[in-house]
Amino acid sequence: MIKSEIGIIGAGPSGIACAIQLKRYGIDYLFFERENSGGLIKNAFLIENYLGFPEGITGEEFVQLLKNQIQKHRIKIIKEDVVSVRYRNNKFYIRTKNGNYQTSILVVATGTIPKPLTVPVGKDCKSRIFYEVYPLRKIRNKLVAVIGSGDAGFDYALSLSKKNKVLILNRTERIKCLPVLFQRVMQNKKINYLAGVEIKRIEFEDKKLALYTSRKKKIIVDYLVVAIGRKPNLNFFDRSLKEKIKILEKRRKLYIIGDAKNGIFRQTAIAVGDGIKAAMEIYQEKVKKGTQGDCKKKKG
Repeated sequence: MIKSEIGIIGAGPSGIACAIQLKRYGIDYLFFERENSGGLIKNAFLIENYLGFPEGITGEEFVQLLKNQIQKHRIKIIKEDVVSVRYRNNKFYIRTKNGNYQTSILVVATGTIPKPLTVPVGKDCKSRIFYEVYPLRKIRNKLVAVIGSGDAGFDYALSLSKKNKVLILNRTERIKCLPVLFQRVMQNKKINYLAGVEIKRIEFEDKKLALYTSRKKKIIVDYLVVAIGRKPNLNFFDRSLKEKIKILEKRRKLYIIGDAKNGIFRQTAIAVGDGIKAAMEIYQEKVKKGTQGDCKKKKG
């Protein structure tokens, strides 16, 4: 078992910000990420409200800058999927598919997971249904349907419209996205928007997706992107740990940061601030205890 004072799970903007700040303090840690660094931000069509980029920056470009910063600070990431985390005897026990780890403090920056479709889905459809746009970046000249009326759905539509035609389906008349996103979609000739359309079931027909709707109409598309909401990704916590979250946060043993914590306030700037703040609080606690230099990884 590999031991360290601190563990960080998730290499999105909040996790990376925390890791960089801890590195600046000279504090070591175990840093876990199952996929590529950057998190969901790689899907963003354009990040416009992050200071320092007056012209905006695409999600892919921003992620590349994050990777450059990780390399500059020589931050090591354990490329493993965290399967479970339990808390026993004042320690966190982290299990991945390939190993076991132990930490005294845990920072959770795992972001969110999508809310799944709840309608019947036919056989062979799942290979054409996605919850992010990143896997579809290379497709072109296709018709893609996007379900959802929030920021993510409209942002996804704008990204996909660069090389494809897009159809946004909103089951109600209510628009939840930012006005500027709605205006851009309405001005984009490659995007059609339909309100009051609810999907009842999905079938795979002639190598395409057939969307059967509440209007008793069948819509044929090549791919479907689902953006109907997200929830915190804390599924790897065991039951007893879930019951102790508030207590451990109060004791500053557990830090849940970024999108995993902030509900509808899922913004890059907020996530980065969360990461830096968590690292600063960890350092201040160590200063109080006089243990700021006793944070190196150990094998045991």
